Amino acid sequence: MFGFTRRQALTLALALLPLTVPLHGQVTPPASQPRADDEGSTTNRTVFPASLAGRWQSAPFELALTSDFHISVYGSGARSVRSVTMTLEPSGKGAFRVTSHVRDRRGRVVPGTQEIQEVRFEVGDLVEEPGRQPHYTSRVAHAERRFADEPASASPRDGVKLAIYVLDRPGTLEVRFDTPEGTGSFWETLRRGTGAKPGA
Repeated sequence: MFGFTRRQALTLALALLPLTVPLHGQVTPPASQPRADDEGSTTNRTVFPASLAGRWQSAPFELALTSDFHISVYGSGARSVRSVTMTLEPSGKGAFRVTSHVRDRRGRVVPGTQEIQEVRFEVGDLVEEPGRQPHYTSRVAHAERRFADEPASASPRDGVKLAIYVLDRPGTLEVRFDTPEGTGSFWETLRRGTGAKPGA
């Protein structure tokens, strides 16, 4: 396997997964008092709507792994699977989790590929910028990445960013997750999950 150990090969293969998915949607921001900054954007100093509190989740996103390298590591017919959950409190504090793994051609999870990224954050201001949809920024308090089968593998994810877009479809949010290196950044649509609080 190109001289790599199994862990090195699995880690490299995960890093090479093309998980960027463009999504589009319209955003209807709440009424608030705008403040223009020096770059032409407008920041609305609003209180985060408590109606958005609750648990949000994505549908699993699956991607066939067909490159020669991925086939050499996982075999033919393997697929990467990514799921996202987000919990928002009425105060605006939240927890964002990305869970990903690889399944072989028989649908079995490949050992060593279950990766978890967790972000603890607080929702920031509503920002409107020319050419971009209005969105809530976030202030990240803590972010880390680890392999599920190796708790000691946890490492900080400094520099990650999370933006929340409130769509005009009730019960739906869109999030943008960005990593400092760019690899692994993605858009995702979230819907209210089981046990979510009513109000949206």
